[in-house]
Amino acid sequence: MNSNYCSAVDTGLFVSVQGAVGLCCSGSESLGNIRNEPIKDIFAKQKFLEIQTAVRSNQSHSYCSGCDRIEQTAPGSSQRSAFNDQFPSPKKRQIKLADIRWSNVCNLSCRYCNTHDSSEWRRLHSLPIESVNRDYTESLFEEIEENKETLEGVYLLGGEPLMQKHNIRLLDIINKNTKIDLLTNLSVLLDNNKIYEKLKSFPNVYWNLSFDNIGDRFEYVRQGGLWSVFTDNVKRLCDDFGANHVTFHPVYTIWNSINLEEYYEYAATGNFRVNWQLALPKVDSAYGFATDSFTTFGHKKSLIVRAVQEIDRLTTVNDPVVDGIKASLIADTEQPDKDKDFLIWTDKMEKFMPPNKSFVELWPELNTLLCN
Repeated sequence: MNSNYCSAVDTGLFVSVQGAVGLCCSGSESLGNIRNEPIKDIFAKQKFLEIQTAVRSNQSHSYCSGCDRIEQTAPGSSQRSAFNDQFPSPKKRQIKLADIRWSNVCNLSCRYCNTHDSSEWRRLHSLPIESVNRDYTESLFEEIEENKETLEGVYLLGGEPLMQKHNIRLLDIINKNTKIDLLTNLSVLLDNNKIYEKLKSFPNVYWNLSFDNIGDRFEYVRQGGLWSVFTDNVKRLCDDFGANHVTFHPVYTIWNSINLEEYYEYAATGNFRVNWQLALPKVDSAYGFATDSFTTFGHKKSLIVRAVQEIDRLTTVNDPVVDGIKASLIADTEQPDKDKDFLIWTDKMEKFMPPNKSFVELWPELNTLLCN
């Protein structure tokens, strides 16, 4: 199958926290917005039909440019690869995977996040928190109800999915055999969590844990999270769902680029699978926090060499995504002032959102590489 083909044109449904509708989370533009029109009307529009026709014919389309870029850097890690592997097309529009993000309600203010994706970031900037108790959500529930017999999987994200009250109703609609994948920071208290309790009645629930560092470094990057709560919750997941239903889903950043060994050592405690994704630039330009300097790529040669050495230490890891990251690091081009930009941004960020321990305390080797 040509690499431009993606079964999402027939099987995918994505709705962002702002109501933008797409085929998957990597689409380059919105097909429409459920706040303005019913979802059925959106998929009858010429914009969608043009994308569907092109992709079905294995032709390149700008809507899929995000996956094109990801496949160049880390082959096999894009949404395109996931859809083609897991949700083959029935040759007609029939939803097999629904990724509905009801809101950006979240309990953490991760340092690489933004006001678009986290209500906690909005609170820090004294911005209003949007409610999802609107009539337009009915369009989504109706669409899921109509497709529940062909629906093979749902993605529960957010914000934080264990804080999205609409997930309670969603779980009441879908069939019990539907595969459920959560992407969660797992930093909420699970006692008396209604969504967690309801999930325990589904046999095919898979937990993707979004965290990138260990111990104090975890608490630095995942501001508001406690390592002790997280690790206790991991143990509880293993008891309730089984360790084989738990995957670690880290973002590859400068913060873990030279500490991968300790991450994999923790993963080995439960033989947990590690599924990497690449960091995206921080987009809060209105608040002076826009940057891509926390991505590893583009930094000085000495740091890149050290990051490659760290990957080479993972002698028991056989992962094409990690191999792709290594190859991209080796072929990387140094960007002037990116190291300086990261240190300036870090100083500004720590003044805005003070950590328990500073970057310099937690990453002395990395700080030396950046400063020299």
